[in-house]
Amino acid sequence: MTTSAPPRIAVTSTATGLFLMSFFTLLWASNTFTGWPVAVAAIIMALAVIAVVCFILQGVRLLRARKQFPAELSADDAKIRSKSGQAFGIIFGAEGLAIWLVVLILNATNNSDYVVPAIALIVGLHFYPMARVFRRTIDLYLATWTCLSAVAGIVAIALGASANGTASAVGLGAATATTAYGIYMFRGATDLLGRAA
Repeated sequence: MTTSAPPRIAVTSTATGLFLMSFFTLLWASNTFTGWPVAVAAIIMALAVIAVVCFILQGVRLLRARKQFPAELSADDAKIRSKSGQAFGIIFGAEGLAIWLVVLILNATNNSDYVVPAIALIVGLHFYPMARVFRRTIDLYLATWTCLSAVAGIVAIALGASANGTASAVGLGAATATTAYGIYMFRGATDLLGRAA
């Protein structure tokens, strides 16, 4: 075991991130079937599935190798992990609550056409505090991309664009972000596996 080996929790967290990005990539990509031709949506979904299979396989490899990493954390690392974990829980919970409330309000006010871009906007916004919590610059880029996709969708619907077609476009935008995040985590996983004992 090398002294530079990262703690086991970092390995588990990266694997979990890969699984989460797999789920959300498929979820957002499936929105393309809402308003686009099946042939186009199927191609996008096939590409998403290829990416997801890679993410899942890499996540499984990480989990299988996790025992090769030290389980112990220094006192400082344990404190940082605890704080970041609490912050993540708060942000994730606030995101879920915001989505639930916004969907309820939009449906109650007969504005359900805006549901998909509104959800995408909330998802994009939640990446901004994540960037601070986990000290990752990529979160800022993905947040901005997702928010811009969402706002473009909201504006398009307000101007009379098809809600279904817009949902597909916003879904593709969000799926692009989650795929990019998955690729980022895949590369991080490759680095971790290279440092295994």
